[in-house]
Order: sequence, then structure tokens, then C-alpha cells
Amino acid sequence: MGFALGCLVTAAALWRLTLSAARKAAGSAARAEAAALKAAAVKAAGSDADPVTTVPATPAAAPVPAAAPAVAVAKKQPAAAKKQPAAVAKPARRVEAARPAPTPPRPRSTTDSAPAPVLPPAEDGLPRLRPASGPSDKRGPVPQQRVGERFHFSGRCGDGEAEYEFPIEWPEGAITVAQIEVSTKGYLSISPMTRTLDRIESHSSLIYLGSSDRRKGVRTVLTRDFTHLLVESRGVGEWSVRLYGPDEIDELTGTMEGYGSTVLAIRQDRPVSCVTHVKSSSWSAEFICACGRIPKSSRSCGCPDPPGLPSGATLCAWESGEALRTLQFPRAGVLKLRTSKPSDPWRLEVHPYTGKPKAR
Repeated sequence: MGFALGCLVTAAALWRLTLSAARKAAGSAARAEAAALKAAAVKAAGSDADPVTTVPATPAAAPVPAAAPAVAVAKKQPAAAKKQPAAVAKPARRVEAARPAPTPPRPRSTTDSAPAPVLPPAEDGLPRLRPASGPSDKRGPVPQQRVGERFHFSGRCGDGEAEYEFPIEWPEGAITVAQIEVSTKGYLSISPMTRTLDRIESHSSLIYLGSSDRRKGVRTVLTRDFTHLLVESRGVGEWSVRLYGPDEIDELTGTMEGYGSTVLAIRQDRPVSCVTHVKSSSWSAEFICACGRIPKSSRSCGCPDPPGLPSGATLCAWESGEALRTLQFPRAGVLKLRTSKPSDPWRLEVHPYTGKPKAR
């Protein structure tokens, strides 16, 4: 029994020693932490930052409002959430067809014109033509038909071979002047056709173009026996046919000079003489009566001749090279002048008809 009591006394003494050591260790740790905090405070006092004394508690999350307030600086949004630009209202489309048809531009006095130098008179006083200088075929883009524009036919050609035939819508008057413009990288021609129930006939082409990246134009006359125009093409190209009445083209009056094929109006009802001087490998000058017929003689079209005009009046000329011919025009109509090249020069001089000079 005495032994057991001794064991209890020894255990109690050991427990007291352990508790005392634990208390001493805790006190030492507390003093060390206080010293560290004090040193940090002293060090922070020498800077601009606020002294660190305690660790701030994390604030509770604020409730999310129903609508987030606007901020001065917008945060970067994902690409899918970017704000789309505001829709711009498009103007109402105009109805061009409701407007009056535009007036086609007045054609030039010469279809194929070229600048020419002014030459001094020849020493012998004999007539000579001025040669062309510089480009003889200055043209812009091939015009295309506008909405509501009548008497104008146009189109574009694709890569392959194609044929397109369409009926002619005639302006008022018995004579129709056609201004034709074409451009192609292959082949393109426009020819008149006569196509009725009892008659089908093809006529010579009005214009032909068969070289790459070229542009060409011509002015000519269409007669009423033509009913359709045929466009034949191979390769990319553009074409335009615009029709005019004789009162819409320039009048042949006084002295005129130019180059290439053209058509000029004769508006005088009394007979006139026209000195026609042309230089071309092949050229023609032809009078077409206001009735729309091409007379072989002054009376062949059926229109009455004015008094004093001989029955053998010269109404046309077909020549090669350089030539000068005097023609007589009995009444109003047009003069159709055709040359081989756009740069071929011509000179026309018109004066009242006084009859043939008497032989001396």
C-alpha cells in the first residue's frame, strides 16, 4: 500500500512540472509575437503606407441590385457580347419608271473624229484634205440603256458564242439614224434583218469588230424595210444602238470637215449642191429622201421635184482613193457618208443649186 501511495505522489509531481513548462513556453511565444508586431509597426512608420496593426476582416458580399448601375469605364466584354452598331435607315427606293423618260444626248456631228492640224493654203490654190493626227477614235464606255429610255437598245455578251435578235422600235419620222457603239475582246457584229410572215432576208452588217480589247462606233441610217436587229458575238463584249430622228442630228450647212462615217441632215426644201471631197480606200456619199426611200434618180422615190432641177441630178457617189464629186440634193433628207477607216478625212461644202454652168 505504501508503494501505491508513492506512485501517486510521483505522478502528481511530474504533471505539475509538465504544466509549468507548457505555461512558460506559451508566455515566451506571446512575448515573441508582440515583439514582432512592434518591430513591424516601427518599420511601417517610416513609409507613406498606413501602419499594419490588424488583419482586416473580409466584408460580406453585397446584394446584387436588379439593374446594375452604369460605370464610367466599361469592362471588356467577350466578342459575342459586343454591342452591335445601330441600324441605319435606308432611304426609300425611287421608282425611276414613274419619272418622265430622259432625253438622250444629242449625237456628235461626226461619229469618228480626230484632231487635225490647221494647214496653210497650198501654193497652187488647189483643194487638199487635212490629214488626221493623233488618235482618231476617242470614245468613253459603251452607253447602256437607262430606265424609261426609249429607242435605245443595249446589252452585254458572255464568254461563249451567242446570237440575239430583237424587233426595232421606231421613233417618229420616215428616216431613222442609228448611233452604234460596240466593244469586245473577241468578235461582235450587228446586222439588220427583215423578218415577216412572207419575207425573211439578212442584210449587210452595220458594224463589225473582231480584234481584242477594241472599241468602235458608227452612225448610219436604218430604213423601214428592216424589222429586227441581230447581234452576233463570241467573247466578252458590250453593244449599244440608239435611234434618232433627222431633226435630232446636226445639219449639213456651209462648209464642214471631219473624219470617218457620219450622217448629216439636209433641212432645206430647195435644191442644193454639195461639193464632196473624201480620201479613203473605199467611200460612198448617198442622199436619202425625207420620205425614207433611197432614190436612184431625183424622181424615183415618188416625191415631186422642185422646178428647175434636171432629171439627171447626181444623188450619190461611190469612189476609191481621193476624189471630189459634186452632188445635187433636190429636197430635204439626209446625207449618208461612209468611209473605210475612222481616220479617213472629208470636206463638204453646200451652196444653193444654180444649175450647170453654161459652156463658153
